Parts: sequence; C-alpha cells; structure tokens
Amino acid sequence: MAITLSQLCKNAEKNYNMKLIAGRGGMDNTVRWVHMVEDSEVPDFLHGNELVFTTGIGHSGSGWLEPFVKSLRQHNAVGLVVNLGPHIDAVPPRVIDYCEENDFPLFTLPWQVHIIDITYNFCRRIIDNEEAETSLAEAFRNLIFSPEKRENYAAALEKMGFPESSRYTVLAISLGSDKAAAAQLLRNNRYGLWRLLKRSRSPMALFFQDDKLISVRQNADDDEMNRLVKALSELERELKLNVGISEQGEGFSGVPICYKEAVSALEAAKIKGLTIMPYRNIGVYKLLFGVENRGILRSYVIGTIGDLLKYDSMNDTNYEETLRVYLECSGSVQMTADRLGVHRNTVNYKMKEIREILKVEMNDEDKMNILLAFRAREVLGSAPRKQAEFS
Repeated sequence: MAITLSQLCKNAEKNYNMKLIAGRGGMDNTVRWVHMVEDSEVPDFLHGNELVFTTGIGHSGSGWLEPFVKSLRQHNAVGLVVNLGPHIDAVPPRVIDYCEENDFPLFTLPWQVHIIDITYNFCRRIIDNEEAETSLAEAFRNLIFSPEKRENYAAALEKMGFPESSRYTVLAISLGSDKAAAAQLLRNNRYGLWRLLKRSRSPMALFFQDDKLISVRQNADDDEMNRLVKALSELERELKLNVGISEQGEGFSGVPICYKEAVSALEAAKIKGLTIMPYRNIGVYKLLFGVENRGILRSYVIGTIGDLLKYDSMNDTNYEETLRVYLECSGSVQMTADRLGVHRNTVNYKMKEIREILKVEMNDEDKMNILLAFRAREVLGSAPRKQAEFS
C-alpha cells in the first residue's frame, strides 16, 4: 500500500543529518512521493501524502513559512523538510509549535547536504517498497485463486516471510466507497486505519482485491485479534466500515478457504448492518454463501416465495414485508403489528391472504423454508425482483 514516513526516514539523521524537530505524532503516516516546492503558493499537483523539501530560495526571511506549512497540511502533504542555509537560517518557533500541535512532521536539513542525494534515495525506496508490496499481493492472489499452481506463489511468499508452516487469518474490509477513493482514504491515514492494520507481531499483507481491502495476518493469536477488533469497532465512529473475519487456517492450503470465509462474513455484516462479523457467527449464511451456483439459490427463492413476490408486484401490496417481519418475530402477531405500526387484525388478515397465495399451512417446516428463502434472497442481493423473474 505505501511506506510510512518513519520507515522512509529511519536512517536519514545518521546518513544526512536530517533532524525531526516537530510533529513526531505524524511519523506513521504514509508517503506517496517526494517533491521540491519553492513557491509560497502550494501547487495543485500535490495530491496528498507527499513529503516536501524547500530551500526558501526566492524568499526574504522566514515569515512565509507559517502560511506555507498550513497550506501544505491543507493539501494533505505528509511533512516538510527545510534546508537550512543562506535562504532560511532557522525555523520560526511559531512554525514549530504549529507542526507539533497538528502532528505535522517538520525536519531540518543542513545546507551542505545535496538534496538530490536524499530525494533520489527516498524516491528509490518508495518505488522499491511499492514493487515489493505489489509482488506480495500478486503472490497471495495466486495462492487464493490458483492454489494448485504452487510455483507461482510458494517461493515468493517464503522469501517475504510467509512460511507454509504458519497459521493465517484473513480480514475482508469494505470502506463504503469505490476502490480509488478507498485507497486514497487509506493513504491519507487521517483515521489511522492503515497504521492499525499494519500493526502485527509477524509479517502481514495488505492489498485490494476488487472493491475490498484484504488483510492476511500471520500467527495472529486471540489477544491480537481482540485488540484489532476493538480498534476497528472504534473507527466506525469516523469511517463507514464493514469487516469480515475468517477462522484461522493452517498453511498455504488454508488461505484460500480463509479468504472465502472472510468475504462471506463481510457480506453477512453488510446484510445485518454490523461493523464486524466473524465467520464463526454468520449462522445459516455459511450454507447459503457456500452455494457457489447462485442459480440454485434463485430457484429456491422463486419456488418458495416467488408467488408472493409476484403478487406484491402485480397488486402493489407489501405482503412480503409482513411475512418477513412475522417470521423474524417468531410468529408473534402482536410483535409483528408493533414493528409494522399496524393493528393486529391487519396482520391476521394479511397472514390469511399470504397462506392462500403460497398455499401453505405456515407450520414449523413452512416457516423454516420461507425464512431460509428470505435469507437466500439477501445473499442474492436483497433488491426487489422484477415480476418477470418470478413468472
């Protein structure tokens, strides 16, 4: 996904005498690229998460630095490196205080250091990190979708710290937006999601697959997972998150299974309106998501409640909702009436009509079959079907 500023600057003080003087709280933010900016007006080509270098050339004094830093932060830059020398002899205290208060990393760099050397080094490391993460993601995709082609993933995963002897847990995460927006949100790290997901005792992988963010965690024990779940739950206050968590799988053969479990749990979380759903808790959805031929589910829905859906479509009635709520209320007429905001006689009348339409007695087996059909319909997408689909 990206390299953090802390990782990028790990040896910068030792090698270049580049010193962090404020904003240490932002060092775990991610860096997309490095730019030289000398104009006091921050350019529009900054897209966010850039580390900016400046020498102050063309400026008189250092009074321009404070509005410059504020504008960089507004443009989502990740930090500023000030090259001290003939144009800027010192960073004003007001600038240091602002950066410290806003966790905006601020560095100084001696004039004797050639900026081209450090920026080249940083850009090379950013590219190398992206290539490594791309290779890791591709190895896991090969493992997940082509597990039989061991030559495409085994050696690469072992080399990158993911041995077959490990146990793996997969998280599937939806950020409630398209892939590009989700990637930008993750890079900006405003809410610490990237930092949170990368925190692990063992090497872990983080990559996008379709519209989902996938986290493959190695040897994650219950304590680590509990802390992660708690932190993700707290982020729901700021982000629209849905998270599915697999069971723990053994070795490479367990990863494709864990991936399917995590995706199923994610979809169950969306259906139920929950932030986090462990696969072990999805109940009957295990069976339904396990049916890879969705035509079987569609056929079951049509054969079980298709006549009712068709009747509602043709007569502009809401019998389907009444029946669903009735079953979710365990067959209690009063509870159904309360949830729907109608009189119990209305429920009784509608249930009589529903029995006739579906030609069922509404015994326990009928209720079980119909409720399963509703759950299958949710798995299929829960959108209202056109009349033709149930003809």
